[in-house]
Amino acid sequence: MTDLEHSICTKLEGVFAARGFTAPGVAELRKGADVSLRTLYKYFPSKEDMIIGALEVRHRRYLSLLKDTAEAAPQDRLTAILGTIERWMQTNAPHGCMDRAALSAYPESEQVSQCVTRHKQETQDQLAALLGLQHKAGELFLIHEGAVSTYPLNGSEVFNWAKSAILSLTQETAS
Repeated sequence: MTDLEHSICTKLEGVFAARGFTAPGVAELRKGADVSLRTLYKYFPSKEDMIIGALEVRHRRYLSLLKDTAEAAPQDRLTAILGTIERWMQTNAPHGCMDRAALSAYPESEQVSQCVTRHKQETQDQLAALLGLQHKAGELFLIHEGAVSTYPLNGSEVFNWAKSAILSLTQETAS
């Protein structure tokens, strides 16, 4: 992805985060991306391509933040991961997961479905690797998705619940 494509995607992400995926038309997306219509269509020939580009940039940023938690000592890593996800939700997704919102807005789109599925799989893999719980990757992912999905309703308390659930998994594994 070129710098220009990245810039467009980042700005599109902002529009989609603020307005959802169905409300903004191409004229609003072009204005939000701060490029000409020709440039927008050159890199993103359809609205679905624009959505995927925005989701991709967002996903890379999320995985990068999670990856940074690997620097924490192993005994502190779970707290670091959950703190990172909590800050992400507070600043980037206070209304919930944009991937899920995109899938809800475009349920028939194979492109959007494949993009979201890949993002979710990569998130699952990275969480399992960071915690050394590859054999419990599905359970970790379920906890992650539950926390992210319920955050808009329950706020930061969900991360206490997630920590408790993950610690139960690690104790179960140690037995």
